[in-house]
Amino acid sequence: MTVQELLDLTNALYPNAESTDNKVKFMNVAIRSLSPYFGLTAEDDSLYTIADQDEYAFPTGLSDVSQIIALAVGNRAVPTNRYDYTKYAISKRDDDPMRYNSFWQIMDSNGDKKIALYPIPSSTGLPIIIRYHKKLTEFSSSDLSAEPEFDSLYHDMLAFYCIHMICSSGASPHDDQANTYMQKYDGRLNELWKNQMEMEKKRQNHRRDNNQWHRGGSFGRGF
Repeated sequence: MTVQELLDLTNALYPNAESTDNKVKFMNVAIRSLSPYFGLTAEDDSLYTIADQDEYAFPTGLSDVSQIIALAVGNRAVPTNRYDYTKYAISKRDDDPMRYNSFWQIMDSNGDKKIALYPIPSSTGLPIIIRYHKKLTEFSSSDLSAEPEFDSLYHDMLAFYCIHMICSSGASPHDDQANTYMQKYDGRLNELWKNQMEMEKKRQNHRRDNNQWHRGGSFGRGF
């Protein structure tokens, strides 16, 4: 469903006096809550090592180390195949990188989050490949043709959440309706969780049949 179709559904289910901008904001609240669990898996190859530097700014699309599924550094400036990378594991303590190839999150003097690598790279120009959970793109009231980036069977849950917000804090308050539509949203959320777990089980059984089978495997775009 497009944003416009979600707005139409919202108005059909619960006629209201709320502005389009506010309804879009309400839907974005739900999208932000879904992002950590139902975001897409993406891969970034925009970072390169700098000799004797262990900290790197997050690339576009990444804002926290918790989004990272896997990270690897190329063994040479131009890796020859998808296996020509050294994998790094996340370290939970910045004062103890566990004595192996690891990464973790640090804060610089400005309070900005960065990725730290151990051991400190000794070469410049080695590609850093990061596989991560990409956040769901939020809506804009200036683009009503956009669609949610998760299974289309469950798009209507955003309309349910929007109505919940309208009834609980918007221009048409109604406590009973707010609770009713929150229950509808929770019901669809449970169905979405169930569907994701079933799909994950199928991926385990047919790993190479899925486009993202390599999420824990090899690295390198174009290979």
